[in-house]
Amino acid sequence: MDDLIADVHAQLRDAFDGRSVVIAGGMAVFAKRPIDQLRGLGAARFLVVGFGTGTGELPDGPDVEILTLEIEHPDDFIESIRAEEREIVRPSRSVLDAVARFDPDRTAVVLAQPFLDVRDLGDRRVFGARRSEWVAIEDKTTIDDVFDELGVPRPAGTVVTADAASLARAAAQLDRGAGTVWSGDARDGFNGGGARVRWVRAEADRAEALELLLPRCDRVRVASFVQGVACSMHGFVVDDGVAAFRPVELVSLRASSPPWLRYCGCATYFDPPAEHVATMRASVQRVGEHLRANVGFRGAFTLDGISSADGWVATECNPRYGAALNYLDTALPELSMVLLHHAAVEGVVDVPHVALERAVVDAGARTRWGGAWTSSTRPIAETSTIALVGGAEGFRRAVDGEAGDATLSLGPGRTGGHVRIDLDPERTPRGRSIAPLAAAGFAFADREFDLGLGDLAAS
Repeated sequence: MDDLIADVHAQLRDAFDGRSVVIAGGMAVFAKRPIDQLRGLGAARFLVVGFGTGTGELPDGPDVEILTLEIEHPDDFIESIRAEEREIVRPSRSVLDAVARFDPDRTAVVLAQPFLDVRDLGDRRVFGARRSEWVAIEDKTTIDDVFDELGVPRPAGTVVTADAASLARAAAQLDRGAGTVWSGDARDGFNGGGARVRWVRAEADRAEALELLLPRCDRVRVASFVQGVACSMHGFVVDDGVAAFRPVELVSLRASSPPWLRYCGCATYFDPPAEHVATMRASVQRVGEHLRANVGFRGAFTLDGISSADGWVATECNPRYGAALNYLDTALPELSMVLLHHAAVEGVVDVPHVALERAVVDAGARTRWGGAWTSSTRPIAETSTIALVGGAEGFRRAVDGEAGDATLSLGPGRTGGHVRIDLDPERTPRGRSIAPLAAAGFAFADREFDLGLGDLAAS
């Protein structure tokens, strides 16, 4: 592994040593980790173009400038991201002037947050940007054809036009007794985090789903509901093959109001059965080879799905760096994974897939990570943290120097406040879903601070 790290660092240093860097998009706190890593690679100065501060620690130091933009963030998470994209694609004069002052000789590297569909900041090209044909693959109404072609298992489902009658017919055919899952297309752009996904069981669910999806989509995938643990696996495409990493739980909680299923974070404590992991690995490798051959993809991608009593099935593919890959900032920080991803996309870094896979899988098995997060309806102005003691049966504040089982963080978010539960890896059991711990942590936060989270429960 030492040889791999040395090789990665040498190649990344060639890309960033002595360069100024502009980091655009997301909340300003998102830039802290890449800036820390870039300093170690010799980068000299940094301009952060952020949309709000966010919850956590801001990048600081005499080499950092932060421009915080005040744009209207809708209550809808996806619409808030699209608003950020529009500001970067068509930047305001304040942004253009700030970038020009920071980099008058036009030698800076421009990085955009990897979930954004942007390729330029004004007339400056974004380093390691996503291609439009990669973004298109995230559409949940087209990916099933790829899964079928590659032999990747998926839930029973069909794609129909976005009208009430077609959706009703499809749901009646596919309901196995637990309802159906409706997923809207990506007609209007980026669509993630479960924001255009609805679990439909009763007439009230159907009405809410129709109200959400019909004005925003042309097509909808209707699939049989699969009971299990939502989990993904990441792949990394390089010149000589596809590295398949480890399973990551996508923390999903049931709510007492729509949307009934809510994506609430990610973690690596959950270990699916070995046969599920084998299916996931084979699927990741097939999909990665398909992405490379058909759209010239390089870098990290996610293959999301569900581990159930009947096996693992895939639900979507996201050809981009996923939030769950942040486990490597703890398990293998010296790899600088997000920068490696950008540089691989740019074509200035390449590593052997076998060595990369071995290093990441071994590190992920040794060091577990993760927790849960969600938005609150109550705005929170500043970041604060509280140590918690307890578990799935309930949490309380740690007192008198007690070692905490988890840390609760509260602070600003895109659509109000941001609430996060980070679990202590030394005190969290391995193997099981962390959803019960997440639900207990959010219940404590709601009880103590009246955040409007509502009742959230493990599936």
